[in-house]
Amino acid sequence: MKRLKGYIFIVISIFCQTRLYSMPVDTTSILDNIYNYDFLLASERLSKLNEKNPLVIETLSLEKSWWIAMEQGKTNQFSGFLNTLTEFENRNKNSLDEIISTTYRMRYNACTSKNYLIPFEFLKIKKHLEEIDVEYLKGSNHEGYELFILYKSFLTLVQNSILLDRIASDPQRNLTLIGDIENVIRNGSQPGRTIGRYFLMKYYLDIKKDKAKAYAYLTDLHTQYPNNKVFSQLLTN
Repeated sequence: MKRLKGYIFIVISIFCQTRLYSMPVDTTSILDNIYNYDFLLASERLSKLNEKNPLVIETLSLEKSWWIAMEQGKTNQFSGFLNTLTEFENRNKNSLDEIISTTYRMRYNACTSKNYLIPFEFLKIKKHLEEIDVEYLKGSNHEGYELFILYKSFLTLVQNSILLDRIASDPQRNLTLIGDIENVIRNGSQPGRTIGRYFLMKYYLDIKKDKAKAYAYLTDLHTQYPNNKVFSQLLTN
């Protein structure tokens, strides 16, 4: 059960990243600042962001608050993040808002010994994700479809590792899924390439326990975000 919760946390941590990177291109630099732990510059750019959809600004603010909390590492490190999240939940009530707020609740619960809540929240998110119009994404939004392929491939890799691979290991089973992610890394958008590297780094490091393969992707991520303490710590462990 502990291993299953670890897999779930890998997936939910990625969802908000994919959601954020599907936003307009002028937010990408803010996300880069956040992941590189340059919170002052991220805040400055966020205050100047002219975005018609307030959900973009609110979600970016949530992501910034989360990474600030992770950097602090103190007993009350999540107080500011929880205030930001509660404000978000009070203002937003539709399905997409529910997915976003629930993923952040799951991150928080995974870090604060409230794992018993995670399976229920995961099912709630899974239900909303199943309502995605894949054909619409494929026909009208290349980057949105690219992100969907990344997320679906990674989620299936995790599910296979939890269920099928335990019953009957088959190295060929996951090759197509890994190939789909590798294709985005080679030919996709800049955000897609970053997310693809992160997916495969987590897959090889946390699921397959293959440090050599994981470190190839981790080295690229550390080069892109040299100030990110998570990537630095993973490289030195």
